[in-house]
Amino acid sequence: MRQSPINQLHPSLRTLCSVVGNQHTPTPYGDPQSEHAIVRNGVGITNTSHRGKLMISGIDRTTYLQGLVTNDMLKLTDGIGMYCAILTPKGKIQSYFRIFEVDETLIIDLEEEAIATTYQLLKRYLLYGIKVALEDVTRSYGHLSIHGPLSDTLLTKVCDHTFPELDVPNHTKASIATTQLIIMKTDECGEIGYDLLMPISSITTVWERLWETATNNKIHPFGAIGAETLEILRIETGTPRYGRELDEEVFPAEALLEKKAVSLSKGCYLGQETVARIDAYGDVKRKLAGITISGKSVPKQGTELFGTDDDSRVAGRITSAIYSPSLNQIIGLAYLRTKYLSSGTELITTFNDHTNNATVTTLPFPR
Repeated sequence: MRQSPINQLHPSLRTLCSVVGNQHTPTPYGDPQSEHAIVRNGVGITNTSHRGKLMISGIDRTTYLQGLVTNDMLKLTDGIGMYCAILTPKGKIQSYFRIFEVDETLIIDLEEEAIATTYQLLKRYLLYGIKVALEDVTRSYGHLSIHGPLSDTLLTKVCDHTFPELDVPNHTKASIATTQLIIMKTDECGEIGYDLLMPISSITTVWERLWETATNNKIHPFGAIGAETLEILRIETGTPRYGRELDEEVFPAEALLEKKAVSLSKGCYLGQETVARIDAYGDVKRKLAGITISGKSVPKQGTELFGTDDDSRVAGRITSAIYSPSLNQIIGLAYLRTKYLSSGTELITTFNDHTNNATVTTLPFPR
């Protein structure tokens, strides 16, 4: 039987209970290109327990968030999930996360970099008299993620009971090796994917059962994947990330989040006036796009792009870039001025003392 690389985690899953707040997805378990192929053709598994978890309970939890976040909290019921942002008064993104309800409790799942900011934002608007309790429960949760076209096959085999069909980003309760879990569906890597939340003390048991089930049922290719592979998949899919594409300089419409994380029919919330104006008049001067980049060097975040026309102004800036095994070249995400957004538009960029060509492409990147 192929051995699970559970002890290769840094730190080991066996000691994760005491260090989960500082845990990072392993980089990598093996060769990122091989890991990439596993996800595109089979199913990859990774530890994502570094992601933050905030819990909101109390009878006013829904109305409290309804006036704060961009999506319609009144549509959030047990089993239903949604993406939300908290905006500045001027309509730019202060925080971005996924939220779902379990047993009359709201759980926010978010990037590690967003934990402190989001917690403080939620606490700031927790006014006197509101019957809500807010808690950072990151250290209480183990979080494993699986991605790939065979993810459904694996979960069907590994769950103790029948695993239901889910839509993104909904969730269900489940059991693996008698461990009670919350399983949420995702597509942020461009393939069928699931996030598995469980008590931190059970993460080793669940990891081992997933590995054994894949091996015994000849689910192949299957293997562990690391942070670099997740980043390749995210960029290929065009999924914006907090701290990269999403910050207080970005409107949701610029990040292409209108349909995913914004309700245009709900009542007032922080920054709503700007969101409504942009929806009515299309008043954004740039948007997120994909670019392919010549050469073999990966540009840093913030690298400038210029057009090949006579316009000397900056055409845009790169937010994320990485080598793509699917395209066998460097690709990136960038905010581009609207005149440069058409697929096939040629740009130039200079970094590491070299000038490189870049070409605009639609998102997600073709494979």
